[in-house]
Amino acid sequence: MSLPRVTITFAHGALLADVGSMDGMAGIVGTGSTTALLCVPTPVYNLDDAIAKKFTEAAEPSMYRHLKEYYAEVAGNKRLVVMIVPETVSMKQMLDNTHSVSAKLLTKQFPDVRLLGITRAPSSGYAGGAGFIDSDVSEAISVAKTFGEARLAENSPVRILLEGRVQNADAANTLTPNTSSNGYVGAVLGGTLPDGSASVGLALGRACKYEAHVKIGKVANGPLSVDKIYIGDVEASKSLAQESYNDAGFITFMTYPHKAGYYFAADRMCTKDDYRLLALGRVVDKAAVIASAFFTEEIENEVDVDEEGKIASHAAFHLEERIKQQLSVAMGHQMSGEAQCKITSKKIVSTGELSVSLRVRPKGYTTYINVNLGFLKT
Repeated sequence: MSLPRVTITFAHGALLADVGSMDGMAGIVGTGSTTALLCVPTPVYNLDDAIAKKFTEAAEPSMYRHLKEYYAEVAGNKRLVVMIVPETVSMKQMLDNTHSVSAKLLTKQFPDVRLLGITRAPSSGYAGGAGFIDSDVSEAISVAKTFGEARLAENSPVRILLEGRVQNADAANTLTPNTSSNGYVGAVLGGTLPDGSASVGLALGRACKYEAHVKIGKVANGPLSVDKIYIGDVEASKSLAQESYNDAGFITFMTYPHKAGYYFAADRMCTKDDYRLLALGRVVDKAAVIASAFFTEEIENEVDVDEEGKIASHAAFHLEERIKQQLSVAMGHQMSGEAQCKITSKKIVSTGELSVSLRVRPKGYTTYINVNLGFLKT
């Protein structure tokens, strides 16, 4: 038994602010090995909490890296749901809606997750093809659409940030994610380690730190919380292909003249349609959740009808104004102007069906600014 003494220890985390954006509840799925944690969605609230729940650097080096970067970027307490799967599980399988260890395990248990990171650290000897990007990435992009559609059908929409792993740094890139017609997923290209991995945790952290309509590349929010970013084994600021990666549809990194640090470039998703940007997808997802909650309360409700058996105009107008008000209160500052809604029915008396056309106008973004500069004559 030791001598009598007073022992003082320092507590951590008390000064971390709670980051409360309702838009940014996130989850992350990646490879790991701790048996007790495999395929068990586990909420953590800061890095110390994650370590206490056995996501340590020694036991889970890959996931720990993403958690460390996530919380360094968030700079506060925020729930992140973590799930590890065996290293034999591919990212394609993680997003396969029918696979036994897919990310569906996480989203089913935590349906409020709106952002989902998918990452993988394959075992040594893994063969990811001869291309610049790991072949698992393109396969995962393909199945992510079905995964996203299934979550939307459950009224739990989610956007996915996928690790764009570099397999052969010397090969030329041939993958163009933005031709995949899949706005549910974006491929992150670039990371803090020169090993071909991508910093998915960092991307999640920047997205969760701000509201849905705020782009992750917003320069006014300051540089990212990391010193260096690599594409493969080349520092991103020295890469001659950065613009081509952005044009191909990757979520990648960049630097600006006369500004220190790294920033995200455009938040490209794997499509060229209305949902080509992460911010646009996140805004419409939030509107979808609000609309779902509102109209669920109207199921099996009674409404007035006109002489043709259709919903009466005053009843339709009442519903339209109420949902518009809901959207205005919850996300008015995230839209441009008022939402638009039109409710119609064929013969609700016989069909019981209402048709709702709901539209929100997003924000515009100053991605390209052209300045014409010259001299004054006098």
